[in-house]
Amino acid sequence: MKKITFLFLLIPLLIFSQRNFEYKKDFENILKETKDKNSNLSYDKLLDRFNKIDTTLNDKQVLALLISFTDNAHYKPYKDLEFARNLYKLNDDQKFDEAIKEGNKFITNHPFDLKTLFELSYAHYKNGNQTLADSYLMKTTMIFKAMIYSGDGKSIDTPMFALNPSDGQDFIRKAFGTKIGKMASGRDKNGYFVDILEMKDGEDSQMLYFIIPHATKKMFE
Repeated sequence: MKKITFLFLLIPLLIFSQRNFEYKKDFENILKETKDKNSNLSYDKLLDRFNKIDTTLNDKQVLALLISFTDNAHYKPYKDLEFARNLYKLNDDQKFDEAIKEGNKFITNHPFDLKTLFELSYAHYKNGNQTLADSYLMKTTMIFKAMIYSGDGKSIDTPMFALNPSDGQDFIRKAFGTKIGKMASGRDKNGYFVDILEMKDGEDSQMLYFIIPHATKKMFE
């Protein structure tokens, strides 16, 4: 098994944000804004800044990028999990150059795929390129911060936004370095699908909630 110390431990993620996003009220409005080239949430403008790791992007803007991508033709969250597993295996087999080659092709059309960003970071780290490894971790940091911005995740009424069905698991494992206990799902008061994951740290545990109806909708299309 591969091990690496991630940069996220430097971020005070345990101090969760207040709720800044309500799915029913805000999702469609933000999605509409991202398609407006004159908006400060324009997808094309924000994507260029994200790819350049512009740290002046605020959490709402990164959240807008995630929301906009749910309407992208390349967004196939459940199908993409298979690619992530294959990329993990390449790294596990120490085929780092191949992992970088395949990961680079995939990330071009899937810029916010956490698993791919992590695997690319790891491959570059093992190849001795710490600068590139850190650059991919910075992108995942920006995504995690946007997730925290969207909601504190402490209840089904204040869930965090997650782009992909596995992002909640990565959030727990990578941002905190903790384990996942019980895994369940449910629906909030509006009928939106929510992943429910237990974050375990020794004897301590906390249930976290991640809202993903945009992902489950794609599964049935």
